Amino acid sequence: MTIPLQRIQNKSRWFGRVVAYLQRLWTVYVLEGWVLRRSLKEFYLVMGGHIYFQSVAAAVRFDLFSLLAGGKRLMAEDLRRAMGIEDQPCRILLLGLTSLGLLIKKGESYANSRIAELLLTRQSPRSMTNIVLWQHHINYRAMFFFFEALKENRNVGLKEFPGSEPTLYQRLAHDPFRENIFQDAMEQISRQATDLLARYVDFRAVRHLVDVGGGNGTNILHIARENPHLTADVFDSDTVCALARENIRAQGMEGRLGAVTGDCFKDPFPQGADAILFCHFFTIWSKQRNLELLKKAFRALPEGGRVLIFNMMQDDDGKGPLTAAMGSPYFLTLATGKACSTVGPTMNNSFWRPVSPICNAFVFQKIMG
Repeated sequence: MTIPLQRIQNKSRWFGRVVAYLQRLWTVYVLEGWVLRRSLKEFYLVMGGHIYFQSVAAAVRFDLFSLLAGGKRLMAEDLRRAMGIEDQPCRILLLGLTSLGLLIKKGESYANSRIAELLLTRQSPRSMTNIVLWQHHINYRAMFFFFEALKENRNVGLKEFPGSEPTLYQRLAHDPFRENIFQDAMEQISRQATDLLARYVDFRAVRHLVDVGGGNGTNILHIARENPHLTADVFDSDTVCALARENIRAQGMEGRLGAVTGDCFKDPFPQGADAILFCHFFTIWSKQRNLELLKKAFRALPEGGRVLIFNMMQDDDGKGPLTAAMGSPYFLTLATGKACSTVGPTMNNSFWRPVSPICNAFVFQKIMG
């Protein structure tokens, strides 16, 4: 018995369509919809990262999240009028923020999600709005040159900022607008550090603290309030020290706190310190430069004096965390062209004795002999 060729071809086409249909089911519903769902979402967030971030930055600049603070719900038209933009741009922005889970849409009204309420409203003590503005006005411009920075192993992105100095911190002195943005962002970052330092580090034996690269004084203001017996100085550049003095004066703490202008690599540390703080500072420089600072701190401190380090650190297995993965490209491409992801092992030598490692902070005490 022979089977007509046409019937064989028809069955073959039918079988092929069934196989193709099953492959689509597997890909769409099993592989993409279940197995790879989280990975695909993360991939799309990376691919659209420039758009998603600028959506958040635009909302922060419009102060959109603060308009909705405290559980308030508003219609799109109310938000459009408050932002002063037309209907279509408003809907584009709201769609982006809702798809990111930062706004919750119910009917025709919008409210903040919990994470937006916590981190993106001016009213929240954990607000990151100034950090968003720092990323927008400063980091985004420079990170375009990340590829070139990797090839040349230097901060190629620095050319986006006027001046001839080798670091971002020095060049910001020429740009008061962006320097204020930078210092406001560092203040929000420092709040997280100082809360932990004040809570976990014992300052009872410290008489005078020097905060190297201490910015606008946020660190020493917080630590001094929690430890009324100690005095402290910021040690930073001239324009930054001016901001620190303003903050210290505004808080009525001129009698206990001060700001000393200097270059941490060229000028001596302020006299009289028995503790030196490096907060978010050792990530900026190379290991060799950090060792220079540690040797300098050793010479400046009395026996029993302490060095306190609060730093983002790479995990020992090299798999994270995200904070180190985000910070290192910034330091390489823009800030200094150098970066040191790990701190603890640097201090394991005959000059220093570790007192306690806590929450990304290390406390070391000077020993003799």
